[in-house]
Amino acid sequence: MIFFIMGFQKGKDELVYKQEIDLSVSELMLIMHWAESTDCIGADFPVSPDQAAHIASLASIELPDNLDLYLTDYAS
Repeated sequence: MIFFIMGFQKGKDELVYKQEIDLSVSELMLIMHWAESTDCIGADFPVSPDQAAHIASLASIELPDNLDLYLTDYAS
């Protein structure tokens, strides 16, 4: 499974940022508070600033802090 972080300007529906992240379901489960490995399928999850910082650290990337961020998946 491939995961992406999507970013939207606050209060708007226009996608302005998209970044693939190289993390597994098991790495994201604790961060995203998923109980089962299948909880990630078929939904976009809001990402809090704390979650974004943890994801960025694990994935060795920088994420914008001025956008509403969401985590989504693409089944490969």
